[in-house]
Amino acid sequence: MDHTHPEASLTHPDDPAFRAWLQTLSHAFGHDFEEELASPGGRAFLRTTFTDNGAVPAPHFAPLVDEHRRVHAERVVTALLARARRDTGRTFDVPVRYEWSDDRDGIGQVSVGHETVDALDPVDIAVTAAEGVQCRLADRELLVWPICPDHRTGPHPTRTPTGAAWVCSVTGHVVAPLPS
Repeated sequence: MDHTHPEASLTHPDDPAFRAWLQTLSHAFGHDFEEELASPGGRAFLRTTFTDNGAVPAPHFAPLVDEHRRVHAERVVTALLARARRDTGRTFDVPVRYEWSDDRDGIGQVSVGHETVDALDPVDIAVTAAEGVQCRLADRELLVWPICPDHRTGPHPTRTPTGAAWVCSVTGHVVAPLPS
């Protein structure tokens, strides 16, 4: 589902069939998917999914969401653990877990540590995954990672205007970008 489409070939966000599909999904899942249009990555995922699959029904849409979240979370966790290994010289294990939905038509749950990945936008998925990695290292390893080189404190994963980043908890400056 990670297809790249020129912007012009994607369904327009105001297309009536696209909007009707979002409303159907919102009703089926009890989640307002039209709100996802506010984020560029969420909008891109929904538009690409509709362009590639048409008005796919809820039971067929749910696995696409699950796979999208899982793939992006795994990508971020893998990159962060490689960075943590370079920084500390230690190898860590932070699994990305997936649980099937109890509801036949429901969306499953992807989690990193204790953090549940609810977003569709890869930037927001990166922030949640980084929070999961950071918390797991703190809880299991008693390790504060990463560290702001200027203030020697742990930055927080944050959505910034330029993407996901580690942001210093002291002054709010960007310490490093997060993979997304």
